[in-house]
Amino acid sequence: MGSPSVLDFDRLLSPIPGDCPAGAALKEDYSPGAPYYAIKDARSAARAAERSLMWGGDAESGGDRPDWRPVVELGIGILAERSKDLEVAAWLTEALVRRHGYAGLRDGFRLIRALVENFWDDLHPRPDEDGIPTRIAPLTGLNGEEGDGVLVGPIANVPITTAGSYRAMSIADYRQAIDLERIDDAQKRQQRIDHGGVSLQMFETAVSETPLEHFQNIREDLREALDAYRELTSLLEAKCGQDDRGDSLAPPSSSIRNALEECCAHLGNVTKHLFPDDAGETPPASQSAGQPAAAPAGGFKRVETRAEAFQSLLQIAAFFKRTEPHSPVSYALEQAVRWGKLPLPELLSELIADQGSREQLFKLVGIQPPEKP
Repeated sequence: MGSPSVLDFDRLLSPIPGDCPAGAALKEDYSPGAPYYAIKDARSAARAAERSLMWGGDAESGGDRPDWRPVVELGIGILAERSKDLEVAAWLTEALVRRHGYAGLRDGFRLIRALVENFWDDLHPRPDEDGIPTRIAPLTGLNGEEGDGVLVGPIANVPITTAGSYRAMSIADYRQAIDLERIDDAQKRQQRIDHGGVSLQMFETAVSETPLEHFQNIREDLREALDAYRELTSLLEAKCGQDDRGDSLAPPSSSIRNALEECCAHLGNVTKHLFPDDAGETPPASQSAGQPAAAPAGGFKRVETRAEAFQSLLQIAAFFKRTEPHSPVSYALEQAVRWGKLPLPELLSELIADQGSREQLFKLVGIQPPEKP
């Protein structure tokens, strides 16, 4: 069992008193201190402080420290008392993952799912002339369309160890430590460490100092967050429907799902010596929550789908990153997975550098060239 809920769902999902159970449109209130603009400003301030630290700022020496508490407090108040609004729920989820880690992320996804399930017809923002995309735009922003959305980075930055000899470490720190090990020049490697880089030795020390019970909760919270996201995306597919061409109108979801699955794989590698009977693998997307994965004799999980095959390759790549950091195997496997997810025209455009040869091949085999940006 994972961490207790960080939200009061009964309060958040109670209908707003009045004619409309989803309350009023927040953006129509322009009064001083209007709730929508208060939470928007609080989120902007927290994100600006994060960017400042990312680019070399120092909260210890007087810089602003990212404070997501006002976003949590305002978001809960708005959703419970003023308006059932997907944009506010998305901002609240951004804040929850910073404040409560994977348990907060899990509850954010569960809250959004419950809002969609219970208030869909009246949920804010309401569709405009562009239809459903306007309503689900805040969720699109979490995942991103052309690039990573605002939730992808924070997923990898959730602390998974406790603070001890070093600060609490995350999956992002683990990736950095692996990359650092690949630097052959010892002087350059030490320079990175002196400027805040995390070495593999530092990360392994942080893991060894973290109580087993903490890792048990982290693993379960992460799995529950992934399950909650799968349930949310399935519901959105059903609610949003399709356009005239038969394409789904649901928000894209692969970036968040991939981030969660990769974190599960990395966490499994980091803690496999603590849980020898369970390497931390996640159930496949086609599997319902709580249903055990089928496995042949010997304990090896059978690969049934394309997504599972890619996930297995990423887990193998993570193993080689940890055990053979100087080996090219992990890079080759990760590249193979990336190529495998590309449409054929994009893959050939990347593999064939000469434009003339590429266009000749496209014409020969009848492939429509990818549109130029």
